[in-house]
Amino acid sequence: MTSSGLLLVDQLARPVSGGIGVYITGVLQGLGQLGMDRQLALLTSRTSVDIGPSSWLGTRVQTPFDYRLQQRLWDFGWGVPRGNWSFYHAFSLGGPLLRMDMPQVVSVYDLLFRSEKETFPPRARAWHERRFAQVVASDARVVTLATETVKLLVEAGVAAERIVVIPPGVDHVPPADTVATAKLLDDLGIAGRYLMVLGTVEPRKNLPRILKAYQQYRSTAFDPVPLVIVGPKGWGPEIVPPRGAFIVGSVSSGVVAGLLARALALVYVPLQEGFGLPVIEALAAAVPVVTAENIPAAHFGGLGVESHDVDAIAQAMEQITSDDPLRSQLVTHGLLAVEGLSWLVAAQQHLRLWEELTA
Repeated sequence: MTSSGLLLVDQLARPVSGGIGVYITGVLQGLGQLGMDRQLALLTSRTSVDIGPSSWLGTRVQTPFDYRLQQRLWDFGWGVPRGNWSFYHAFSLGGPLLRMDMPQVVSVYDLLFRSEKETFPPRARAWHERRFAQVVASDARVVTLATETVKLLVEAGVAAERIVVIPPGVDHVPPADTVATAKLLDDLGIAGRYLMVLGTVEPRKNLPRILKAYQQYRSTAFDPVPLVIVGPKGWGPEIVPPRGAFIVGSVSSGVVAGLLARALALVYVPLQEGFGLPVIEALAAAVPVVTAENIPAAHFGGLGVESHDVDAIAQAMEQITSDDPLRSQLVTHGLLAVEGLSWLVAAQQHLRLWEELTA
């Protein structure tokens, strides 16, 4: 690729970048491995956080205002950056309106603002609808992570020929920080293994049902294990963990890796998901998973349950903690299933799309 591109990566400037932030960081990692960073500019609102890999050699374009004010300006068509770029790729629905005189790509990870309306604040839902309508009305190519989302996008008005599926990688998890992990578990009073929940604490992640299921599991299991909930606080009501469950909040990626390494299983049962990165992160770490059967990542492996069925979630907790052969089977299947997922491959697929647009 000889042309240059502008990449909107403003999700990385947010206090909680979530799974989208992981995806963006992974793609940038892969682009750096390919030596393509010099030809790419990263666009964000004002931030004090280092955006992109430390080795990134491309341009960084920052606006004068933080993400809250800057997004409002972008929504009104103000603050569009000027530069001699040959294409524009927005890695989220935010950023400048799609009026740039160049080929455009938008990453759309899910349509949860429609399918799970109650898990979005009303203003956020309305904003997502407006921005998505602009994508539908544009001629932008649309990148999504899973084939399951393609049908939803087509039903919503996006022509199938505009959509490209680029799955995530799983080679972004750093080595475990064993010292910090041991201290955290010691502070919690956890000496053995445990069930783990990983993700932003917000209504879409289904924590109230997961905690009810855990209480049910704990009341019937012969030797119940603790439940450790890891992830930044999003929006929604305060979650009060029951006996045996611990909310540890946001921790470093090294501690996340360390906690996964010592977990008996991951419990990841959101109401819905555009993909479900924690599932493949756990499988790549040889950790079995209890997962919602309706999310795209579920086909990589795990003990599937219906996300609204508290009894089923509780039964899966009991099964995965007590059945050693089942855990071994799930680990073997999962490791084989995620073997080919890499950010280098994801970056190569992005490059092919950009080359096609600028040819």
